[in-house]
Amino acid sequence: MRAACAVILVGVLVVAAGGAADNGTPATTSASAPSGFAPPRIAMFWSPAETRGEPLLNTARHDVIVTALDKIGLDRVPHKWFAMRERIDPKTVPAARRRLFRIRQVNPRAAVLLEVYFFEEDARGYPADHPWWQRGADGNRVQFWPGAYRMDLSNGQYVAHVARRIKAVHDAMGDSVGIFLDNLRFDAVAKAGWLSLLKQVRADCGPNMPVLVNAGWDSNDLAWVAPLVNGIQYEDAVHHADGNDTEAFYARVAEFDTLTRRPRISVNEVYGKRTDIERMRRELIRTLVYTNAAFLYADSTHGHRHRWYDEWGAPLGAARDRPATPRPGRLARRRYANGLLLWLPASASGPQTVEVPQAMTEAITRRRVTSLALSPGRGAILLTTPPASQPTAG
Repeated sequence: MRAACAVILVGVLVVAAGGAADNGTPATTSASAPSGFAPPRIAMFWSPAETRGEPLLNTARHDVIVTALDKIGLDRVPHKWFAMRERIDPKTVPAARRRLFRIRQVNPRAAVLLEVYFFEEDARGYPADHPWWQRGADGNRVQFWPGAYRMDLSNGQYVAHVARRIKAVHDAMGDSVGIFLDNLRFDAVAKAGWLSLLKQVRADCGPNMPVLVNAGWDSNDLAWVAPLVNGIQYEDAVHHADGNDTEAFYARVAEFDTLTRRPRISVNEVYGKRTDIERMRRELIRTLVYTNAAFLYADSTHGHRHRWYDEWGAPLGAARDRPATPRPGRLARRRYANGLLLWLPASASGPQTVEVPQAMTEAITRRRVTSLALSPGRGAILLTTPPASQPTAG
């Protein structure tokens, strides 16, 4: 690494880091962030941040909220086999609407998405001899994880059943909530099943109900599904990028996001130890510089538990620029209403000094600065407004 520093004159949260055309389909924003949302957008999957405070408030501080029907008070009409249930019990709808109203009072921009199973189901969800289970050559059900088995996505009756379960949620709650579908798969049979379901959901529920799907580690083959959904969850995909090219990963996230419907609710979820603040900051910065996706840094796929970090409350305001395009070794910058984000890729040839035309506040150290040096693999945020104090982690 060269000792000399390039000098860059820009406006700039200094964070240490470790190792197209917009053609989405317009929709109402009743279930999602309104136009001009104020990043960072933070997501949760079933588990709210572990902070001291009232549980509903801990949930409502997230902007993309994935949860179970019963967590907002909804329940289905009983059936001997719980996965066979389709209709929503009308007696549970008023309580669910009240809870949703309380969430939106705290955070009007929150997108609330309720999970409906499709790819797999609990072993007790259907009779063991039911034809909807996927079966191997030996005739036995194909296990997905202990206690759950894969479903036959080529079975039209099963696809229609799941579509009716989703329609029942929409009939009860309208566009005020969306749907989360886990475990996207990419073989020809699975793709056909997913496309059949999503097209039926759009026919039944209209264009405005948000749908978020989980692509897991995949970040390549998504153009076929993106136009039918509002967002894609990338579950620690950055750490499984082809050739470990994480900059290219972020370029793909931004590209596929332009293909999704409005309101857009993609999520870049990253796993790591809570003590690895470097990892969290690196991916938060790159998410905000390179994409419009929401962000989550969680322990693991087991519960998606997480704490709340001060940087997540940085008052950036709305983005003024489109996401930056990753370029090898080149400083990336993106302006926000109340600040500026910078990222210097690890491939840069050496440090770069940033001179700020006016004093700004570092969101982490809260120092007022007029210049700073960025080393390769480091990012920065400077704020025009000092960040407010955040609740203490539990």
